[in-house]
Amino acid sequence: MIWLDFSMFMVLLGLLLYVFTSSSVTVLHRIYIFLHVVFLLWPLFQFASQTTSQLSYRLFYLSGSYIGLSLLGIGWFAFILFLTGQYYVIRKSRLLLISIPALVSVIVVIWNPNQRFLSIEQGLDPYKQLHHGSLYWVMIAQLVMYLTVSLIILLYKLGRRDDSARQRKMVRTALNGVFVLSFFAIADFVVNVAYTDYFARYIPLISIGMTVTAIYIVHAISRNKVFDIIQIVQRDIMNTMSMGIVVMDENDMIIEINKMIKPFIRFRVGDIFNQEALLSQFKSETRRQLEAFFEAQRERPLERLEVELALDLNQYQYVIVQSAPIFNQRKRIVGRVLTIQDVTEMRMLVEETNTQNELLHERNRELLIMQDELFQANKKLEHMAITDGLTGCYNRRYLLQQLEGEVVNNIRYGIPFSIFLFDLDFFKTINDRYGHLIGDEVLCSTVEAVRSALRLTDVLARFGGEEFTVYLPHTNREQADMIAEQVKEAVEKNKVTTTVGGVPVTVTISMGVISIEQFDPADLDDPKAFLRELMAQADAALYEAKYSGRNRIVKRKLA
Repeated sequence: MIWLDFSMFMVLLGLLLYVFTSSSVTVLHRIYIFLHVVFLLWPLFQFASQTTSQLSYRLFYLSGSYIGLSLLGIGWFAFILFLTGQYYVIRKSRLLLISIPALVSVIVVIWNPNQRFLSIEQGLDPYKQLHHGSLYWVMIAQLVMYLTVSLIILLYKLGRRDDSARQRKMVRTALNGVFVLSFFAIADFVVNVAYTDYFARYIPLISIGMTVTAIYIVHAISRNKVFDIIQIVQRDIMNTMSMGIVVMDENDMIIEINKMIKPFIRFRVGDIFNQEALLSQFKSETRRQLEAFFEAQRERPLERLEVELALDLNQYQYVIVQSAPIFNQRKRIVGRVLTIQDVTEMRMLVEETNTQNELLHERNRELLIMQDELFQANKKLEHMAITDGLTGCYNRRYLLQQLEGEVVNNIRYGIPFSIFLFDLDFFKTINDRYGHLIGDEVLCSTVEAVRSALRLTDVLARFGGEEFTVYLPHTNREQADMIAEQVKEAVEKNKVTTTVGGVPVTVTISMGVISIEQFDPADLDDPKAFLRELMAQADAALYEAKYSGRNRIVKRKLA
């Protein structure tokens, strides 16, 4: 029946561990419970081993006590890391690696191959029957290793000056615990292992050391509120939040409430959340909205719900009421959180902001109108700066600026291009005969005729007086010759009706055409000089056309 008792003890111990490890407690709570259970195992099994004379039972109980002792090092090491703020060292990826020495020691204790860890010799005095084999030192080595590393960490933390006073106090507490536990462990080893023949009896020094250490740690923890600090912080945070909070369980019993909720709900912790009592505090419209809100909560318990209310209490207030379910790890509802947030100031700010936004929007609209007018004016100015006021063609300055950049690109990439230079034949005679107004009409009509024969990519500019220039990009000699003939024919066919006798006026043009198909990279050294040479060549071709009888085209190809 002793096994039944032992099984019940293990079940109860397992339930204790389950409750503490599965509840909402801090990791430090869980690690301390593990360490405390390790402290518990050694004296328990040592006591059990002395209550039986059967060697198999006694060996089993002693193995259990040594398993607890094997886990003491890793338990103490983990507790110190968390107590001193070094919790980042223990992660899931590192936990197994850190625990390997302790696990090896546990395996050695359980396996006990050929009783090389622990053996009991029958027939000897009870205090002389227990013998530790060579594998016993595996356990001793890993315990020394864990305690040594813990001591190094504590001394390092104690030497730092940037930690808080509370943190340094915790470090000193843990350091004192290491010294106390180490002292009793060494004393137990000397009395019960090394000089057992001299003392001739078992003295539970390690059990005393564990108890003294546990009492000291618990006293320090209680005095410094180590375990309570999380709960204190949570309570302080709830009470300093700007919104009212009510936490209820699945039976609508209030388990937590903060101070900000009191102006709205007169409930206390432990009360059942009574919707009717709450609704009775408000007037008809607010009551109706709340009834609809709670009805939606009953119909859709898994959803987060929200409603904005206007409350007529001591003063008019706007509040947002939210209801959200609380789920456990199995996604089952275990409670509900009700929050009430006063948004009166926010609502007033929003209204004020909307008013200001409307004014700002109106000013922005006026500004946009002014900007558009300015943009259109700038476009007109820009257009006037680059075009001829009479004919609408580009002016000479704009053409030369464009040609300078175009010529550089054409030379660099070997792109052929052509240039026309033409003027109206006997235009002075038209001015003298019909007047300058008719002359201006003839100029404008001739420009329109030329435009009709050009391509969209060609650039027409007034070079001065009745002289015009056309730049034809990506145009070789054959294409330029064809377009020049089209331009000449379009001008010949164009008739300008005048008010003088109703007789239409016709004009012709003389044109010089130059095409550039081959380039010398040296021309890039001075593109302006190259452009002047081109215009001089085109001008020479124009004069040749004029002196050859006018109404003709002289074509040249620049080598």
